[in-house]
Amino acid sequence: MSAPTNTCQEILTNISGYLDGELDASACDAIDRHCLECASCAALVNGLRETLGLCRQAATAPLPDAVRQRARESVRRLLDRQEKES
Repeated sequence: MSAPTNTCQEILTNISGYLDGELDASACDAIDRHCLECASCAALVNGLRETLGLCRQAATAPLPDAVRQRARESVRRLLDRQEKES
């Protein structure tokens, strides 16, 4: 693997804004064009895009009832303990 170019460094600097849709169209186009020519940056962008997608999917998955119940019980115990200490 070769050393990153200045353009690769720019990709790394702007990747978060790119993936979050915070960059203007010309900056996104520049990243897209670079990724067509640079397999390393393309792999990085695609891997992070997949990871973000999986994280977003996991955030919407419902908790099992047993987990939800244990969480409620833990919160109640903490609140009860806090009231007793006050």
